[in-house]
Amino acid sequence: MWQYLEETARRFPEKPALYYEDLLVTYGQLWRRVKTSAATLRSRGFARGKRGDRVMLALPNCPEFVVQYYAALRADMIPVAVSPKLLRDELSELIRIVEPRAAFIDSDLAGEFEAARIRAHIREPKVYYLRPGSEFAAERGDSELLPDVLGDPAPSQSRHDMDIAVLQMTSGTTGGLKLAMMSHRNLVANAEQNNTWFGWTPQDVILGALPLYHTWGMCCVMNASIAAGATMALVRDFNPSNALDTIERHGVTVAYGSGTMFLRLLDTAGGEAADRFASLRYVKAGAMLIDSSLNRRWGEACPDIPMINGYGLTEAGPEVTNNPPGKVKTGTVGVPLPGTDIRLCHAEEPEEALSEGEGEIQVRGPQVMLGYWGEPASTRAAILPGGWLRTGDIGRFDPEGYLKIVDRLKDLIKFRGYSVAPSEVERVLLTHPSVKEATVVGIPDASDGEVPVAYLVLKDGVPTEVSDMPDFVEPHLASFKRPRRYHIVHEIPKNHVGKPLKRVLREMPEPR
Repeated sequence: MWQYLEETARRFPEKPALYYEDLLVTYGQLWRRVKTSAATLRSRGFARGKRGDRVMLALPNCPEFVVQYYAALRADMIPVAVSPKLLRDELSELIRIVEPRAAFIDSDLAGEFEAARIRAHIREPKVYYLRPGSEFAAERGDSELLPDVLGDPAPSQSRHDMDIAVLQMTSGTTGGLKLAMMSHRNLVANAEQNNTWFGWTPQDVILGALPLYHTWGMCCVMNASIAAGATMALVRDFNPSNALDTIERHGVTVAYGSGTMFLRLLDTAGGEAADRFASLRYVKAGAMLIDSSLNRRWGEACPDIPMINGYGLTEAGPEVTNNPPGKVKTGTVGVPLPGTDIRLCHAEEPEEALSEGEGEIQVRGPQVMLGYWGEPASTRAAILPGGWLRTGDIGRFDPEGYLKIVDRLKDLIKFRGYSVAPSEVERVLLTHPSVKEATVVGIPDASDGEVPVAYLVLKDGVPTEVSDMPDFVEPHLASFKRPRRYHIVHEIPKNHVGKPLKRVLREMPEPR
């Protein structure tokens, strides 16, 4: 994957690669910094004599993220990108699972990360704290290449395209924290699929508002931009005003984002939306389980800028389907990308394909992961004979071959494009001294897709309300995982084996 950056820097050394706040980073500057950082990692003993040392990245969207991601790949290390908003407990679990030898961390996260490392009882990783933007601050307005002070030891020439390139955080197709093993072939394939489908060129300016640690931002914004020789206009932390300013200031031509992101952009732009988004040639909204009201609203505000929906998941690179740019069908997620096969199967008999009707979506293609890190049983359950990946989503094809997502088998909540595993939230809630039972479900929401809502049964003798729950969960769960509402109930409906009937809770009116 890193060779795309090398080639683009060779062809266009003075071309802008990144815009970040008031910084402009050229491809020449970016590549030289990547080479220097890779040399630094090797000089300090990482990946010496063997490939596969992990390096953790907990950084916002900034030039330093791009540098350290590509430097790790070039140094034969495996980047593991995580949200810089994770808290001590979550970071500690990840450190234990990943066992990184090095970590590049936002300096604002220093206290939380040090506490997590101590809690994990692991001496490594060697931690480097960075202030986003500072690495290039001295070069502001300077297009000269950086001196390669540490030389440029050649990377391993024996790396195979099926080696692990990246470990990507995911809730898995069945819930629970997992790490998807993505190969260079996976990353290259999905970048090429995206660029071929949408015709990206060096003239494009791509909005970098999706988090780069998330599979969609990493692969379909960062990797695809660099593969195309396009320019990324980075937004450190999304808010609609900053994103709008970035779009107008840099003439952004393509914007990818969640449905929530586009709703907030429309709200902020108001009646000036068509003018403020005039530089865009299309936008792509993540396929949340919501109705088509967003597409209608976007079409009314910006009739000349198509909104395209697609479908994907971390385990598949992530992109699987897209609407053709010239033939968009609202309410669908389009057709399979080049080289990608999709079949619908019985949920109960996952190897039995259906000739018609609704079934579990299964995917096969060059973008499908190698498996789950350290979890061979989960890998076997997710990837069936023949290379078919079970997605846990239910879909159907229309007569023209367009796919529509209709339901979800897996117990996951899709909040603003993030996957939230209810079991993780429930484990935290059950540690509260007043809680006897806890169940978390995703309630449909017009703006956010779904929101996590908690149903609690309290222990005997406890008052009928627990007002401290938001404060109680805050130190243990990242903000996007926290329940938006809490309901105290006498009992949680269950089936005959005692499993909570979450569909019943989703369909019943919420208590007032």
